[in-house]
Amino acid sequence: MMNATATAIFQTDLASSGKTAPEWIELFPAGPQIKARDGRAWTLEPSRVLAAFAANNGPLAIDYEHAQAHKAPKGEEAPAAGWIVELEERGGGVWGRVEWVAKAARQIVAKEYRFISPDFNHSREGVITRLNGAGLVNRPALVMTALAHEQPDQHPQQLETPMLKAIAKALGLAETADEAAVLSAIATRDGERKALCQALKIDDKGGQVEITTAIAKLQEDTATALAAVQNNGSAELSSLRTELTETKTALAQLQEKNVEREIDLALDAAAQAGKITPAARDSYRAMCSLDGGLDKFNALVATLPVIAAPSSLDGKLPTTAAEADLDPVALASEARAYVNEKAAQGITVSISDAVAHVKEKRP
Repeated sequence: MMNATATAIFQTDLASSGKTAPEWIELFPAGPQIKARDGRAWTLEPSRVLAAFAANNGPLAIDYEHAQAHKAPKGEEAPAAGWIVELEERGGGVWGRVEWVAKAARQIVAKEYRFISPDFNHSREGVITRLNGAGLVNRPALVMTALAHEQPDQHPQQLETPMLKAIAKALGLAETADEAAVLSAIATRDGERKALCQALKIDDKGGQVEITTAIAKLQEDTATALAAVQNNGSAELSSLRTELTETKTALAQLQEKNVEREIDLALDAAAQAGKITPAARDSYRAMCSLDGGLDKFNALVATLPVIAAPSSLDGKLPTTAAEADLDPVALASEARAYVNEKAAQGITVSISDAVAHVKEKRP
């Protein structure tokens, strides 16, 4: 990609309009083939030049004698004479609408400056790719010079501008990328920036400061929300753990009471049947408290002989001859069933009352 200054290549006479500086000026004549005064030629594609101007999204400067190219790099002043704010195609050529600086407008009317010289980029094949600006000049016979002071007979790679190579490298492109590729990459980056702005719900014209601020706020809001969820979750988990512990404790107590109740029923039935004595009750209780002890005790009681007559201390009538024929194991089983039946109804019945109830039902 090469830059060139076409010094008064078309000899556009800016002062020909009379008392005011022209608002619209011809920057490139009708193409596609256009020639400079020194014989060099280029190919003009107006649509390509207009697209590059639109992608630039800003006005282009008109200076004096191409000071932007020759003085500005040295730190010298290069004031603008006007600004190209709009381009349009007219009959295959390119025209620009200019907002002139007051001083330059007066100089044009006074014919202190009469000609325009476009500054543009072109490919190795000579196709004009973009307009960079223009300069007010008064020597239309001058031979055009490259802005980088490079001659057209040099090696093509030497004609590539360092600035374009630097921009291509910054965009992650090969240094040999042409201007079209660079412009496409810039447009892609701009599209990504706009998409990011939309995702962050900010103006799509936002720059680095606005985007950074929006991201920081999003991170802060996310952290706050996450902390709130974690705090609520911790509180709920703690409450669930407490409830679970309380439930386990209550269940264990209930199971313990149920076991104790089963043991009491079995011991009462065995004592009522005369199979065990009151003195041995605690020993048998210890036996029943062991794992599987209650089943072993019931099996043992079934084999034990009656060693003591049932007690009459509970106010019941003495055992009759008919009662002596009762099977103590069967009696105990029926009594336990009666106790369980009443417990299901919410009524507590002692084992002695249950035994009496069973006996009363017997013929």
